[in-house]
Amino acid sequence: MAEPVFPEAVIGPLVYISIGVLLTLVLLLLGYIHNIRGLKDTSIDTNRLNMPKSRITVLNQVINGSIMQSELPDRTELSKATVSQALDDLYQADLIKRKKRGNTYLIEADKNTIERTLGEPE
Repeated sequence: MAEPVFPEAVIGPLVYISIGVLLTLVLLLLGYIHNIRGLKDTSIDTNRLNMPKSRITVLNQVINGSIMQSELPDRTELSKATVSQALDDLYQADLIKRKKRGNTYLIEADKNTIERTLGEPE
């Protein structure tokens, strides 16, 4: 087999490909670790809140991650009116945040306020 005329031309791309693969793996690992840390924050005991069960049911869905208001009736098996009233009450108590998205809202939990309301350390 013949030797390549310029051996560095063969080694150079392999080094850059290896560095790229290594950086990609590191970024994926960091993303995974960040995601795992985010999952720990969902362990809030909302049953200690002094509010109706429907509000707690809706809040538990929102704590698990951002969700569109239009999806909540199916996920909670509550009527649209009950979900809407629950969200109004939770919003008034500053336990959730609303962001307008088309004809509906993106609902997010305000975990700091929830933890303060429960008296838990942040």
